[in-house]
Amino acid sequence: MYSWRIVLIPFSLLYGLIVGLRNWFYQLGVFHSQSIPGASICIGNITVGGTGKSPLTAYIAHLFKEQNPVILSRGYGRKTQGLHIADPNSSASDIGDEPMMYWTSFNHEIPVVVAEKRQTGVNWIREHHENSLIILDDAFQHRAVKAGLNLLLMTYDRPVFKDFVFPAGNLREPRAGMKRADIALVTKCPKDLPENKKTLFRKKIPLKTEHIFFSEVIYGELKGLFGAVWENFDQLILVTGIAQPEPLYRFLAENHRVESINFPDHHSFTREDIQQIQQKVATFAHQRCAVVTTEKDAVRFAEWQEVIVESQIPFFVQSISLKIDREEDFKALLKNYVVRANERGC
Repeated sequence: MYSWRIVLIPFSLLYGLIVGLRNWFYQLGVFHSQSIPGASICIGNITVGGTGKSPLTAYIAHLFKEQNPVILSRGYGRKTQGLHIADPNSSASDIGDEPMMYWTSFNHEIPVVVAEKRQTGVNWIREHHENSLIILDDAFQHRAVKAGLNLLLMTYDRPVFKDFVFPAGNLREPRAGMKRADIALVTKCPKDLPENKKTLFRKKIPLKTEHIFFSEVIYGELKGLFGAVWENFDQLILVTGIAQPEPLYRFLAENHRVESINFPDHHSFTREDIQQIQQKVATFAHQRCAVVTTEKDAVRFAEWQEVIVESQIPFFVQSISLKIDREEDFKALLKNYVVRANERGC
């Protein structure tokens, strides 16, 4: 918690009380929570932003690709409202950047549904994809529906048990909310995290030891956007609209000269933003310069493809994946749950 946030503690106590009462009312049954029929996995967090939900959602969708998964999201940042089903004409403005990223990365083969009210989305999915696995992206606090399996994420450098409720801290709800999870995944861990460090986390997370896992981000190759071809560029400009761009910056800076332009999380890029990028590139007029962005940002830049192509600035996307410690055990827990849920049919 930043020192200046101490003055916000009274507001955090009030916020935590309100959210805690809400959760308590759900626990007592005063507020109704509808169990999702069939197999469903919720991927969420307690910390505000940047815990790695998107890579894990894609990971699980790929793991269960043969079981016809459907991804259900709120569609944060979209300009539409209500239920929306991704189709070949969809854009990030229609369904949100993360759902558009899923829709694009799976080549339109996995259905993506967005709805502010998850129950509306669940009803549509069960009507049109009766036996599918529903993967709920960022729905841990959406208590109106109850998934069959809850996956809770927290980052290694911002663990829930060392944080405080918003606005003095970064927690969406009190730490006790961890108990609703079935599996916890500590993300963005350092490479080769020592076992004693893992043990410290396991002692602080109120779940079975065998249900606590650790993962690190693996950065893959840079992929050309809009036909760009990689060369040995002298300068990279990292342009992002995500919650935590620092790890990617540090990775790129290991082998390249890098400068960055950071926009707010889920930022909708404008023509003025493209012009700002052009002006930055122009400062390196005598050097070969390229722009690097994230997979999530790339789907928002797609709406400016003609402008970017005309600018002749080469854009590249940094691909990422997850490396999960005890991965086979992690997969087994998920697969066993899905099998049991399908056998029960509820």
